[in-house]
This record gives sequence, C-alpha cells and structure tokens, in this order.
Amino acid sequence: MDKEKIKENDAIVYILTKNNGILKCYLKGIFRPQSKNISLFEPGNFNRLFILTNFHKYQILSALPLKVTTNVFKQHPYLFIWTLKITKNLKLIETPKFLWFILTHLENYLRLNPRNFPYWFMFHVLRELGFGIDLYKCTICQRKIQYQAYYDRRKSLFCHFCRKENYLRIDKSEIEKARKVMDLIKIPKEVPDFLKKLILNYWQDCSFLV
Repeated sequence: MDKEKIKENDAIVYILTKNNGILKCYLKGIFRPQSKNISLFEPGNFNRLFILTNFHKYQILSALPLKVTTNVFKQHPYLFIWTLKITKNLKLIETPKFLWFILTHLENYLRLNPRNFPYWFMFHVLRELGFGIDLYKCTICQRKIQYQAYYDRRKSLFCHFCRKENYLRIDKSEIEKARKVMDLIKIPKEVPDFLKKLILNYWQDCSFLV
C-alpha cells in the first residue's frame, strides 16, 4: 500500500490486491487533522476496503483493518517498503500466488533472515515472471551441472565443456549453497557472491518490467 497527497487533504492510494493487481484509488480527506483512517493506509497493512468504481476510476469509501504491521516493520522499514514498491512497480494484472503468500507473511520471512531476504525475494520474483535462473543446467548445451560450474560474471552458468578461459570456476559446495535459494519457505543462511551477482544481472536485464 502506498499513497501520495493531492490537493490539501486527499490522496491517491495504490492498493495491492490478490486478484486485480495494483488498484489506483482516490481517497478523500485522509490527511485531515481529525482523520482516524490515516494509520490504516500504511505500507504492510491489510484492510478490507469498500470501493466505489465504474471500472475505470476507483474511490475508497471506507476501510476495516485485517492486519496491522508489527514490530518487524519498525525493525526493518526499508525492507518492508522496498518489497512492496518492487511488487507495485511490476504493475501485474494479477498478483502471482506465491508472491501474494510472501507479502501476507512478510514479517515472518524478515524474522528468518533480513540480510539475505532481498536476494531470495528477487530470485523468486524472476521465477514467477518467467525469468527463472537455472542453477542445474549449462546455458549452452543443457548438460546437468553436478560437481562444478563456470560463471561468465554476468548472467549464465556453463559446464566444463562450454566454458571459456576467463570464466569463474564455481565448486560443488558453492553450487549447493546457491540452490538453497530455491526453497519456498526457508531463506538461505548464505548466498554465494556469484549468485548475488547473477540475480542482480538478471534483474537489471529485466528492468523494463519495473
């Protein structure tokens, strides 16, 4: 949830929904001194909203709180807002099921491992968008990667037969650490440097999505 002030007391509020992606809604009087609803429209809160619409414009009439951000938000406000901003900027017609699960359980994920959460999250966002990173097969020949891989320092892994001289060698233990990022529930304790760079390079190439 995000909001921007318009006029003196009104706002445009961006609501992330499960089945309709992001809704841009008009909210009247939210910044009035006597308004009791401003605390409901903070990042990370979940509300039941009553919206007037003609399917082109949306106006929020009232809201009932379902879940309010916890102390985890106070501890990691940047990560909370960053996660919601990323999802908002994707402008998806419908929020993918797993991304919706992450957002509705965000405080639990941040308790697990806030330091490595961004890489884990970006990996799964790419996967949901159809840009999944293959940590099991060579980019060129599709041979299965087992004991070692070679990294082109950009966005691909290669086998021994397809590597070039300047590629970085990744041993089996690092590959196994990297593959833990694929877990849907647990955030890995360690994210190898090569995987961090791999994710960031994929993300940069997909920047047109955000």
